[in-house]
Amino acid sequence: MDVTKPTLTEFLQHSGRILPELEQKQVVLRRRAGSDIVVLSGEHWQALSLSLVVLAGACRGGEEAPGQVFGLPWMALLLPEDRQAFLSELSLAAVAALESGRFRELAELMSQWRATALATWDEANRGTQPGHPEDAPLPLARP
Repeated sequence: MDVTKPTLTEFLQHSGRILPELEQKQVVLRRRAGSDIVVLSGEHWQALSLSLVVLAGACRGGEEAPGQVFGLPWMALLLPEDRQAFLSELSLAAVAALESGRFRELAELMSQWRATALATWDEANRGTQPGHPEDAPLPLARP
């Protein structure tokens, strides 16, 4: 597992050297008296917690809209086959992140699928709103 494991004392004395590593992986602070402390960036924690909510929702199923079942409103914008692909990729990425301690890839996966959902919605609604013309080729004068 690719994890930095300084002692709590080392972290307190050299936080400027250790904190930048949080962008790439988790940091486990070892303590003499007590359990170790796992430190993640907010972005990585959010990706992990949302992954758990989504995967728990996928196991529950239900009659609700996909975004409500899975805890991510933008999932309802995905096509059904894309939703299944996302859940498959997410489950693999979440396990890999937990095993490796590298959560950046999990956060990026969530961000990329969210962008895909928004692009899918945008494509489906293109031209339906006033002031947003169709993407038709424009005639250009010859040089």
